[in-house]
Amino acid sequence: MIHKKMCGFLVMESMIGLIIACIGITTVELIIGESRLIERKIEQKTDRTYAWNVMKKTNVKQVMVHDRLYRFVDNKKILDVKNNKKYEIKK
Repeated sequence: MIHKKMCGFLVMESMIGLIIACIGITTVELIIGESRLIERKIEQKTDRTYAWNVMKKTNVKQVMVHDRLYRFVDNKKILDVKNNKKYEIKK
């Protein structure tokens, strides 16, 4: 009887350890995924600002930055040709 209780306790302890490890791995995966998404958004915003600044100072109509083509629209806007979206540049 004592041997069965001991085996049951060890199995339950192993299951709880496995559940805790799975929760930890899932949490790390979510954190890394979100940080990559935030990094990508910041990089795109920086690229747009850089392209706008280059076009403003050099008087060219379009610039390619990281495989994206940007066109100068007006004093505060830029057009991403790939997505066909206009973005407002904030100083």
